[in-house]
This record gives sequence, structure tokens and C-alpha cells, in this order.
Amino acid sequence: MPTRRQTLFTLGNLFVLGGAAQSGASAVVGSSSNASFRVVDDTTGDNSIELTPANDPPIYVQTDDDGDVSGIDLDDDSAGLSKRAITRFEDIVEITNTSTDPLQGIYFSFEATSSVLSAETLDDVENTLQATAGANTLDSSGPSGDNLLAVSSETSVSDGVLGPSESVAFGLQVNLVSSSEPGSFDDLPPSEDYELTLRVHTEWPDA
Repeated sequence: MPTRRQTLFTLGNLFVLGGAAQSGASAVVGSSSNASFRVVDDTTGDNSIELTPANDPPIYVQTDDDGDVSGIDLDDDSAGLSKRAITRFEDIVEITNTSTDPLQGIYFSFEATSSVLSAETLDDVENTLQATAGANTLDSSGPSGDNLLAVSSETSVSDGVLGPSESVAFGLQVNLVSSSEPGSFDDLPPSEDYELTLRVHTEWPDA
């Protein structure tokens, strides 16, 4: 059986991803609806992935001194997120397999927490966010959802595996059209009312 691990990114109030991600947890601190975020990575582990900008120069991505993704700024072109719209940010971050083992699966999930919002509202917040592979929107429900490596059309994963030193890009979609599933909001709740976590689930061969 393959071994599944999680890389945890704790978000501010919307979403972010980044840092040199390994099997473990990354603490991420972000701002609210101005869509500007920073990332602090403190992960360790044998099987690891690294997140870097997919574009040169970076688009919507901030980097640290090592060139790793340190945040995402969705307002860097004064556009940002629009209410009552579906906003896509395609292929803005690249995942590189920095281990010596083949990476067999990459999955995404979002988790919203709050001391003031209802469970139903938190579910709705989670449903506004999805990872993307090129023009394809991924079911971002964790290991039971879509495998980035199976959906991506990049040649590096044409065999469904991300080998050592190989990379694959992904992006994000924010669905703020309440009539378009799975979205149910036309705008997000006040940013100070909730915290959102993006989990990157990775699947490796047994040791």
C-alpha cells in the first residue's frame, strides 16, 4: 500500500500556499480579503516537495531569499478577487519532488475553522476554493478527490508519477457565484471571522 502524508498550510482568512513543503506542517500567516499572504515553513521529513513560482517573473506569487514561494498576492495587478465571479489563477505554483522516491499522488483539501461561524457556513467557505490543473478544476476533497498527477496534462506526469527532481504546476480557483456549484457565496464572510487551511496530501510508495 502506498504511504500518504500531508503538508499543512494554515491560512489567514482566504487562502495561500507556499514554502519548501515536506511531510509535516507549515504554519502560514495571511491577511484578509486584500489577498496578500506570507508563508512560514517549518517542515521536516524524508519524502519532501518544494513549492516555487511557475512563472518567471512570478505571477501572484511572492518568494523568499531562496526562491521558494513565501506567499500569494492576488492583488498584485489591482484585479484581485471579484464578487459574484469565478476567479482562476492557473499554474502559478510549481511542485517539485525533492526526494529520491517517485511521488504517486498529490491531492488538495481546504478546511475552514471559526469560533463564530456555523458549520454550514464553514462548509460553504471551503466549497468556494478549489485547486486547478491547467484549465481543469480539481475535486479538492483530499485523498478521495482528484489526483493532480492524473489530471495534469504536463509531460512530466504523463505516466501518472512525479519522479525525483520533476515538477508539476497547479493553481487555484475561487468561486463566488452562488448559483454555480460547488460555490454557494457571492462574497466571503468577514475575514476576521474565520481561518482557512489548505492541505497538500502526498502519496508515496511504501518504504
